[in-house]
Amino acid sequence: MNLALKLKIFFFYRYVGQDEFGNKYYEQKKSDVQKSKRMVRYNGLPEASKIPGKYHGWLHHYSEKFPSDNEKKHEWQKKHLPNLTGTKYAYSPKNVSENFGRNKENDEYKPWTPT
Repeated sequence: MNLALKLKIFFFYRYVGQDEFGNKYYEQKKSDVQKSKRMVRYNGLPEASKIPGKYHGWLHHYSEKFPSDNEKKHEWQKKHLPNLTGTKYAYSPKNVSENFGRNKENDEYKPWTPT
């Protein structure tokens, strides 16, 4: 994080809390407009899918109260996972090979060439 952003956070924002991924949330100290600005400082790479739903709602002013870890969770709720596409943890169905099921030895595919 660059120095200018650190100074901006120090002077104009107050720390509100942190989520399970280590992302830190801030709210503007003094706001002339009706809604104060809210921001997140990502832990690691800035990936928006790393923000759990309850914190996303707070960031976008769906709720005024900052979410706490003590809130009741239902048995049907799953733990939030960021988008894993492009990582080694991405979902890949069984029986899908590198060549997507094509057998190169018996390949009958012939590309069309215009004449």
